[in-house]
Amino acid sequence: MSQIKFCLSHQVYFGQGVYLVSSQNDWKIEESCRMTCIKSNRWELVLQVTDAQLEYKYVIADYDNPSGDVQIWERGNNRKLIKSKSNSSETIKDMWEKRMISLKLMALNNNSLAIVIGNFPALSTPIQMKLLDKKSMKYFSTKFYIDITNSEQVIQFQYYLLIKDPTPMEFISNPITLGISERNQEICQAVSFYRIALC
Repeated sequence: MSQIKFCLSHQVYFGQGVYLVSSQNDWKIEESCRMTCIKSNRWELVLQVTDAQLEYKYVIADYDNPSGDVQIWERGNNRKLIKSKSNSSETIKDMWEKRMISLKLMALNNNSLAIVIGNFPALSTPIQMKLLDKKSMKYFSTKFYIDITNSEQVIQFQYYLLIKDPTPMEFISNPITLGISERNQEICQAVSFYRIALC
């Protein structure tokens, strides 16, 4: 059993609440837990998750009577959570009708720079990745959200890599395609880079 903290950013009207409806309670809103409003648009819920994988959605309904006539279910595919085998607790940060994409790229040294570029609105401008050093492993990391209206599209992106030391060298990766089924799980794959020739 794991303790998962769900956090959602979304504004609702007075008298409404946000509920987390899931496969764990057979998608029954009357058996779901209402999230707690921490700030005007921030909702939180700590849930004991018993299954190895949890599918869930957020639903806006009457604050005191979720089974009432008005229920606004989040559009799009169900969200999926695959529990970490190493952590008994974790925090999930979501945005209403948006899905988070997290990318990581191994770094050769501290004196390098990585940028991700793509073919969809969340990457309409290049994003510089953060260089992190954890447990003697160096890697670049970035996160961004895609709107649910774009979630059915295939995501394609590339990495640009600049190694500054000792002599500056620029590299670009082959295009990487991320299918819909691959977005809710950690995938480790080899990435091919080509050196950019300086004329």
